[in-house]
Amino acid sequence: MSILSSISNTDESDGEGRAFNVDGIKVIDLHGNWHQMGRQYGILAAEQMKAVLGYLYGKIGSDPAKAESAADISDKLYANYPPFLKDYLDGVCETSALSLEQVKLCNAVEYVEGVFLCSAMAVWGAYGTGKLVFGRNYDAESYREIDREIVVTVYHPDGGIALATVGYAGELYCVNGMNAKGLFVEFNNGMPSAGAEIHWDLCPSTTGLFNMLLSAASLDDADSFFRNTQSALSATVGVADKNEARSYEWCHNGVRRGDSMTPSGLMISTNHYVNDGWHFPTPADGDSWNSITRRCNMADRAEECKGLIDVDRMKKIMSTSLENGGPMHTLTRYQIVAVPEDMVMHIFLPYIGKWVELRMKEYLG
Repeated sequence: MSILSSISNTDESDGEGRAFNVDGIKVIDLHGNWHQMGRQYGILAAEQMKAVLGYLYGKIGSDPAKAESAADISDKLYANYPPFLKDYLDGVCETSALSLEQVKLCNAVEYVEGVFLCSAMAVWGAYGTGKLVFGRNYDAESYREIDREIVVTVYHPDGGIALATVGYAGELYCVNGMNAKGLFVEFNNGMPSAGAEIHWDLCPSTTGLFNMLLSAASLDDADSFFRNTQSALSATVGVADKNEARSYEWCHNGVRRGDSMTPSGLMISTNHYVNDGWHFPTPADGDSWNSITRRCNMADRAEECKGLIDVDRMKKIMSTSLENGGPMHTLTRYQIVAVPEDMVMHIFLPYIGKWVELRMKEYLG
């Protein structure tokens, strides 16, 4: 582990943030209140945020309609953020030399440009070799140009549970995350089943997951969150602790458990709903980025390797192409294999070309 940069302000009220390079992956470690952490992040992530903005500006080009749409989306995303997260973004503005409009746009990168899809599988009990192992492919129709702007951000907020997220620089929400209590969360698109409408009058679903990790000390806490929180969009969300993984099919119409449709010890989640309590039609493969085939492939590999699936075998399964019986396809941007009991995440980024192990206990404390 090598230190990329470190900040320590003469004004102790600003706290201290650090950034590390772990075999090519940037880890940003923040401490203090939310405004302080925002100021730290603005220093440590400014250059990568500018790269994300450059990517977005390139996509928008000189088209006024695209520019207006992007600004509208970033404003709507920001509008229902809780005050403490807005305070964080104010702090980012103060030290990054970026305007609030630019910071808001960067924060909305996955909402403004492209669609993210994703596949997930977790094994334990009869399907594993001991510890629960969770595999996750992040698939997207865009973002190839900003592979190098993926960062791991660790938040140590005063008075809250420490958490870490994996995503593009500038994001303040959760599509992949782990907290200090050992909960792992990943977010998938569920729009092929429950529709593409986004309810902008609600707190964004990805922000809700971020807030959940700040307070959830157990899988039961996470379950309570889903049962009592209306989703702003259609999603499938995988959640795991060291003992069990669950899949929540979460949309504006309510929430149901998708893992109820798989045997004990196995959780599989792609981009369509499988709980038979829903009345949504099952989408065709062509309308769901091969969601049915990806799910079937992972189920077949789980049965084929039942009782043998450890971290290495999970990496192999998640890296097997669609054509060869796995979930990986040309849209896969990065991969994560997590072991919640050990608080470890293995991450594969294409530009690095190998799996990198992150021992999150060292950062989450």
